[in-house]
Amino acid sequence: METGIQNQPTTLRPLGFGELLDTTLTLYRTHLLRFLGIASSYFTTIVVGSAISVFKSSGGQDGGQAIWIPTIITIFGITVIVIGGLISATSQAYLENTIRTGAALKPGIRRFFSCVFGAVLYGSLAIIATFLTGASLGVFFQAIPIFFLLAFPIFVFIVVYFVTDWFFFTAAILIEGKSMRNAVKRGRDLIRGRTFQIGGTMIAIFLLYIGIGFIFRFSLGISLTFTGLTNMTNLMQEFNSLMFIRPPVIQGELSLSNIVLYLIYLSVDTITMPIWIIGATLLYFDQRIRKEGFDIEIMATRQGG
Repeated sequence: METGIQNQPTTLRPLGFGELLDTTLTLYRTHLLRFLGIASSYFTTIVVGSAISVFKSSGGQDGGQAIWIPTIITIFGITVIVIGGLISATSQAYLENTIRTGAALKPGIRRFFSCVFGAVLYGSLAIIATFLTGASLGVFFQAIPIFFLLAFPIFVFIVVYFVTDWFFFTAAILIEGKSMRNAVKRGRDLIRGRTFQIGGTMIAIFLLYIGIGFIFRFSLGISLTFTGLTNMTNLMQEFNSLMFIRPPVIQGELSLSNIVLYLIYLSVDTITMPIWIIGATLLYFDQRIRKEGFDIEIMATRQGG
């Protein structure tokens, strides 16, 4: 039988911006091992997928495609399950102050296809909206290139808008047990009236996640330069992207230093991954508290129990 961290449940109330970020880090720190246990599946899947990619060329182009297609599908599927598990785990930690790993993973597995549908739907809409916006503004920005900088906030808003929709959709499915159709409406109802506030908070949560990851990656990378496992050139190449880790899939890059650096950075990414999911889930609950009095509902339930 699984055991959790048993303490008094959290007192629910609307959270200010700083309180939400503080609660995010507090929940993660309190239930660190449980969150990492769920996120570890992501690490294992990416490592296996990267190992397969190293040998994909041995089967030629057709063989490489035959390997890559199921590999990408598997990585995507497991990532969806992990995110679903982290959302459910956050719900348990916030409402009960305990995490039961098996119970946290069950909703994501049971509602797997609904979650995948949401990820594909909102991801496709974000890509289409971004492409159409870029195409419509392209002619104008070609004439006046400096205005391209003005388009960047527009692209950020589009991505955040659909990511927020997707997350509230997924939370409604996993936490409330909504159907796909009802989850779409549910997400929009919760966001309506506070789109810009919620979008700004989502950006802040994501920046917190990226910032913590960057600090860890930079510190560990600098430390590795003193061991001789890497050098500043390799380190700066990796830092060309703050968010995405470049796997050493090209045969010429398969050196011990690059492999070690990749595994360390992937570990950091796995460790910091729960931060933005916890924060976004708390934002979902915060909306329910503000718009529906969810805190009063939970309080009545606890007293009745």
